[in-house]
Amino acid sequence: MIQFVIGAAAGYVFGTKAGRRRYEQIKKGYQVAINSPATKQILTATRKAIANKLDPQPRMKEVKNLNKSKLNKSDDITILERDDD
Repeated sequence: MIQFVIGAAAGYVFGTKAGRRRYEQIKKGYQVAINSPATKQILTATRKAIANKLDPQPRMKEVKNLNKSKLNKSDDITILERDDD
């Protein structure tokens, strides 16, 4: 992220020194890169990975459902384990 900010700042400085036309060219390239589907997909995947790492409650998956009796459904016991997918 820091590299991106530095790159954008450098582009701005070089763009203004090279003239308005070059600045607009850099700005257009930046907009194309930010709005591309590949960039959006990478951002979504990154945000999802960070959210999964920061989640205080891990996702769980069902391993077994043990039925004590078929008549009384409140006696069902479900065994869960952490889902690391």
